[in-house]
Amino acid sequence: MLIRFKPIGLEKVWGGNILSKLYNMDSSSIGEIWGISAHKSHSNLITYGMYQGMAFRELYTSHRELFGNLKNDEFPLLFKIIQAAGDLSIQVHPDDAYAESNEKSLGKEECWYILKTFNKSTNIIIGHSAANKQEFLDALNNNQIENIVNRLRINTGNYFYIPAGTIHAICKDTMLLEVSQSSDITYRLYDYNRLDTGKLRELHLKKAKEVVTIPDNSVITKHDSKIFDFRVVNNTKISALIAHKYGDYIYVIDGQGLCNDEEIKTGEFLMISSEDSYVLEGILKYALINVS
Repeated sequence: MLIRFKPIGLEKVWGGNILSKLYNMDSSSIGEIWGISAHKSHSNLITYGMYQGMAFRELYTSHRELFGNLKNDEFPLLFKIIQAAGDLSIQVHPDDAYAESNEKSLGKEECWYILKTFNKSTNIIIGHSAANKQEFLDALNNNQIENIVNRLRINTGNYFYIPAGTIHAICKDTMLLEVSQSSDITYRLYDYNRLDTGKLRELHLKKAKEVVTIPDNSVITKHDSKIFDFRVVNNTKISALIAHKYGDYIYVIDGQGLCNDEEIKTGEFLMISSEDSYVLEGILKYALINVS
């Protein structure tokens, strides 16, 4: 079964107007498009087929057979497009154990696939150079966190895996696909003294100190997760496929074509239900994600 989704646009202080144009939304500050989400805060509506008009969260609860009878109480993944017209905060996410104990939530491991950069010198922040906790605390307490983070030059098509506990930040002039656990828990370490509705945005230093990985000078550029699988596929023909036992989740990176004779194009999110057969036609580049 082919399932299509109505994108959800979220305004952010660092957002821009590119996603609003791509997804026909009336805002100049869309920072995130939630493409496939059953999260309690934002759940996509189904826009095609017999479940049209149903919230994806409700679909997961009431029709677990479409998901191969996954045992997770919550649908485990969250799919976003992020467009950073400004820098995101320097931040960190907790792992499952900490998030469950302190937030009653899943933790957040994630990956990034760079869709586009809008500047030749666009970079991204992953990890830091502090050799021990005291070095890290000294930088944090002296407002020098920017001096110890690792900045990497990025290009279209780059891939990064971000384990829980890794300091990171998406920087301005970046658009990327983010696949993560279904969690909206972020602990900000530094936010450039930025105002939102006239007030400094909240930092979460106590919790961030408790979850940050030290030392952490590594950058993971190959997929490394026990939670989900991720790969990029180039389709140049008519491809007869069978979905994974927990379903196939697709983001169309580029191109246009057909899925089961339904037109699909750049920017769309799709699900094919558990072990169902489907046919892709056309010149398409897409991300294929499966629950592990």
